[in-house]
Amino acid sequence: MKKLEVLLGAALLVAAPEAFADTVRRALVIAHNGSDDPALAPLRYADDDGVLWAETLKRLGVETTLLVDPDEPTRKGGSLVLKDARAPTRAAVEQAVKHLQAAALADHAAGRQTDVLIVYVGHGNTDDAGRAYFTLADARLDRTSLYAEVVDPLGADYVHVIADACRASGVVGSRGGTPDAAVLAELRGVLAREQLASRPHVGALFAESEDGETHEWSRIRAGVFSHVARSGLLGGADINGDGQVEYSELAAFVAASLHGVKGMPARLSVNAFAPTAEPRRPLVGPAPEGPSVTFPAGFEYARLSVEDADGQRLVDVRRSQQQWTQILLPLRDVYWVRAPNAEARVTLAQLSSGTPELRPRELQERGPAEEALRQGLFAVPLDRSFYDEYVAAVGLVPVDFSHPFQPPVVGGAHAPLAVAAPSDWTSKLELGLGAGRSPLGLAKFATGPSLSWRTPSSSLHLLYYGVRGAYGVTPLAARDGIRLHRFTVEGLLGLQAPASTPLFAEVGLGWGLLGLTAPGFRQADPALLTGHVAAGVMGRLGGMPLRLSAQVGMDRVTANGQTGMDPQYGLEISLRR
Repeated sequence: MKKLEVLLGAALLVAAPEAFADTVRRALVIAHNGSDDPALAPLRYADDDGVLWAETLKRLGVETTLLVDPDEPTRKGGSLVLKDARAPTRAAVEQAVKHLQAAALADHAAGRQTDVLIVYVGHGNTDDAGRAYFTLADARLDRTSLYAEVVDPLGADYVHVIADACRASGVVGSRGGTPDAAVLAELRGVLAREQLASRPHVGALFAESEDGETHEWSRIRAGVFSHVARSGLLGGADINGDGQVEYSELAAFVAASLHGVKGMPARLSVNAFAPTAEPRRPLVGPAPEGPSVTFPAGFEYARLSVEDADGQRLVDVRRSQQQWTQILLPLRDVYWVRAPNAEARVTLAQLSSGTPELRPRELQERGPAEEALRQGLFAVPLDRSFYDEYVAAVGLVPVDFSHPFQPPVVGGAHAPLAVAAPSDWTSKLELGLGAGRSPLGLAKFATGPSLSWRTPSSSLHLLYYGVRGAYGVTPLAARDGIRLHRFTVEGLLGLQAPASTPLFAEVGLGWGLLGLTAPGFRQADPALLTGHVAAGVMGRLGGMPLRLSAQVGMDRVTANGQTGMDPQYGLEISLRR
């Protein structure tokens, strides 16, 4: 019976994309600059974030209700989503929930599933009793009211909560309450404990930092987390190219985008809780036709951003050079596509003509925090290796890579398949250092470097293959210059991240050379057959992927006219740039 359940579960995962085709997605975006706490200054960009969230979700085919009270600069921006927007009051929230509830009932009657995204941007705080809440224009949305008055009455099949509850000051401001561990834990509980305990259809995504704060940046006129999350939903996070963005993809994209930010008061990190009833439930699905820009495999620039004619940053992405990337864009008449040292002005009509041709430009930034964000934000690409390691580390369910994606190219041709490939083959090289038993048991141990190249299988999930070269030296009589050398080259086949764990196991088989050197003397057996099995754990050290393994192997060696098997065992640590 258990085998049957496993097979059925696997079948549902494979069929998931087709099932989501009958899903209707709606969103409620709540954005508020103000606070009911006199100690907290108003935010600068929560209202701008609310507008951008509404524009982003509408571009993605999500029917969106926006509750925001825009300040004068935001109002003068003239976004069309402000036409039907209402102030974020308790009455407006209640009315929006009733509308979404009625729509869900109609969808269910028609046989359609309903997903609702709830996006909150504004102040997060705690009251005198330590209860966490989000601030509305005339009320508080605490844990009880969030679920009892918003999430539960929706009647949706799945609900996804995205929260950027923050505070601002200066060019790079703080978003959030006092940096207190108890406050942070309480705010986290609003999104995490409740839904995990009793609401398996609810997922959540939010950012935090070591001191309980996240940040706004005047350069992008938005919250850093909100901007990164929108960039991911607009295509930057679609690691398998299926047109949908799942929790594991968006969380990995945010983690990669924030990974290089240094020099800030505290480092941002992302928390993702996928719905336990369906961990691979997409937040957004295939988008309708509309504005988009495509960067083919081999495109010269890796770090790219798109702004509108008013200088509003719409999306950022850091891509590998061999990665095909399509970015969806909110509707504008004119766009500026920018790299750190090049740019192109593109009209809406010109988007369909192909990839823009960027020309050199000058860029100047000022201030240490500004420089930290400019250099660090989107410094790390979301490639397949980063994604696999991140998902395994945090325990999210990975996306399906079993159906390779063939990207289209303007003109009817097709680009070479290059989904989430690293920037070049050298990015998969690992440099290691090993120590183990000396060949033939002539000394206690041998040490030496290794160089490996590993790449994930494009057709079989969790599997990888590669090649490994290793060298070990044993000083037998160091003062006399007598040394035993062992050099091997092996093909590799391995399994990594099983059951979303940071573990791996591999086997290797190949050829080697065993030699002895001394002053004026050299002798070697160039026909050594070798093989090994290894198992270990993956992680990161100083931002670089790390692999620690224990190895057991066997060499077929001819020595003193006799051929036999010589056991090998040891430890190895390797890093990839």
